[in-house]
Amino acid sequence: MALTIRCSDFNNDCPAQFTAADRDELLRHVELHTREAHQPMEWTPELAEVVKTKIQQN
Repeated sequence: MALTIRCSDFNNDCPAQFTAADRDELLRHVELHTREAHQPMEWTPELAEVVKTKIQQN
């Protein structure tokens, strides 16, 4: 079962969407995207916990 998350889940207009087979892989994609596309936002353990709450199973 795939896992999906969208930037728009966080009330912004970024069209990015990520799908992965497991949570760790999905979080790596989101972390990289956050660091590259949403500067100066920092990837923190607290942000990772918030992201985990928005993951959807397909």
